[in-house]
Amino acid sequence: MTTLQIILVIVFIVILIMVLGTVIGRRKTEIKPKSSLYTQALNHILQGEYDVAIKELKSIIEKDTSHIDAYIKLGNILRETGKLKPAVKVHQTLLYRQDINKLQKLEIMRNLVLDYVDLNEKGIALSVALNILDEEKKNIWALEKIWHLYRDLKKWNKASEYMEKVFQIRKEHNKRAMSIYKVQEGLDKFENKAYHDARLIFRKAIRIDSRCEASYYYIAESYLREKRDADAVEWWEKFAEVAPKKAWLVFPQIQKVLFNYGNFGNIEDFYLKILKNEPNDVRTITALASFYERKGDLSRASNLISDLIETNPTSVIAKIAYSKLLIALQRDREAGDVLTDIVNRFDSINEVRCSNCGHIANEALWICPVCGTEDSFLD
Repeated sequence: MTTLQIILVIVFIVILIMVLGTVIGRRKTEIKPKSSLYTQALNHILQGEYDVAIKELKSIIEKDTSHIDAYIKLGNILRETGKLKPAVKVHQTLLYRQDINKLQKLEIMRNLVLDYVDLNEKGIALSVALNILDEEKKNIWALEKIWHLYRDLKKWNKASEYMEKVFQIRKEHNKRAMSIYKVQEGLDKFENKAYHDARLIFRKAIRIDSRCEASYYYIAESYLREKRDADAVEWWEKFAEVAPKKAWLVFPQIQKVLFNYGNFGNIEDFYLKILKNEPNDVRTITALASFYERKGDLSRASNLISDLIETNPTSVIAKIAYSKLLIALQRDREAGDVLTDIVNRFDSINEVRCSNCGHIANEALWICPVCGTEDSFLD
């Protein structure tokens, strides 16, 4: 090789090195800002600065359409900021991409479920959640979401099925929850006046959990609707036996039925049987006192209420019973003082509140119609 050839080779190598250096430098310059910008976007999301994060994520996507995570995060922020339809569009479009891996697909589908839930399109959300199981059969997130969506859609049989699947995976068991869901299934028949069919389902609930009092309550109610009073009384008594602390729920009905039939002794026996299990139950004592008052036995009523006030000086129920008795004894001024004290302390008394979400109802409930929590009333 001549000297000239050697010089040309060296010049070529130097030029090649310079070109490669420039290309690599440009790539580094392009990659570094993108990576840095994505990190900045994540920080802005953490700080709740969503408008800035959206701009940064859009900038990343414009430069690199393969940045799937940026797309996912953009859709999530759109949902968080109430832009639900654009969020759905972003996440839905991603599912048609061929360059997403399984983990990304699952993440996109989870977020799509959340998008549709926020849009109150729970049927579509359910469909997407069920599709997650095609990708991962025992995906606990999807199973739990499907359970809750079926519950919200009042499809109690399917809700029970998926609740049980979740419990199996978690190695948990909750007979009471299963029983309450079965009761809710029976209530669909009950509300359509198919009382016999409803009772068949309520009895299945008892077989799941014999201590779940809701079944007994609604069986009694179904008999009452059919004017089968004797059967209703039988099941009210069973309800009180299973749940003596909640027996007060049926006091007005059972007392009315037994009074109509002149079974005064049975009324007293009913209350005394409850007091054997719950000797200090305020509602039962006041109900028994009211029964004695109605019979005209003011002495026994007065003794019961006096003892109750002494042991429960702050009980509103006891004070109401006391004021009622004072009126019967023609001690109206004293009764007025007691009632004034109650009014000053409380706006209303005839209500029950969900301990989970705070929803207020004026009837017996075993599952909250708002948040879906079981046993959050009547604690």
